[in-house]
Amino acid sequence: MFWKKKKKLPITEEDKIWVDEALLWLQNDFGSEHFANIRTVTPTKDFYDKKFDHSEKDAEFVLERTMELMNIYDVEIKLAYFSDGPVDMDDGTPLSTPADIYGNWQSAAGTYEKDSDETIISIERRQLKNTVSLIATISHELAHQILLGENRINENDEYLTDLTAIAYGFGIFLGNTRFNFTSGTMAGGFGWEMSSQGYLPEQIIAYAMAKLSHMRNEPTNYRQYLTKSLQKYFKQSEAYLLQNNS
Repeated sequence: MFWKKKKKLPITEEDKIWVDEALLWLQNDFGSEHFANIRTVTPTKDFYDKKFDHSEKDAEFVLERTMELMNIYDVEIKLAYFSDGPVDMDDGTPLSTPADIYGNWQSAAGTYEKDSDETIISIERRQLKNTVSLIATISHELAHQILLGENRINENDEYLTDLTAIAYGFGIFLGNTRFNFTSGTMAGGFGWEMSSQGYLPEQIIAYAMAKLSHMRNEPTNYRQYLTKSLQKYFKQSEAYLLQNNS
């Protein structure tokens, strides 16, 4: 008798349990009906119908549209901008760089700050040049608003923040920029840092996306927009979930 080969996940059992339990918590907190109706956001005009010109108006549009997609209403969120790149000398050489001891470039892509008076998301100006990264950054910062700003949690949790953005459909954007940015704590707020490491690796992002679509009975043709490595982990996760009906 030939037995079907057991499908394996690209993540550990411990990580699977964390993702599953965290998604159930988000489902209960958001409400089952609202949670079930969320769909994966794709980098298409179906979700962001605008001709981007790499201006501040792009960020303003992305913020407003992403707030709609993440069900954030009745709150004013201001956008601010900063530059955190190297300062070039006249001869083109950098004056200084915030490099770590390994020589890797470290800078902030965005930050989230909230006090009794206002809520501010700050965007590093280089984000305006890459729309996918801009959307990834803003969705991550808005996930802070959902968790911290709406008092769902008392202390910052970057892993849960990433997962919340994925639960709201932004896995393609976070996954495809994973090796460019990672969540980090900045002075006065929380943000992303350019890095080759991330709080949630590609394998967990891919599994979380597959798990969400399984929970929501959502078609997974959106995987065409994933990078090759993400597609690989997604297909592994999808095959496992289908085999185990979990």
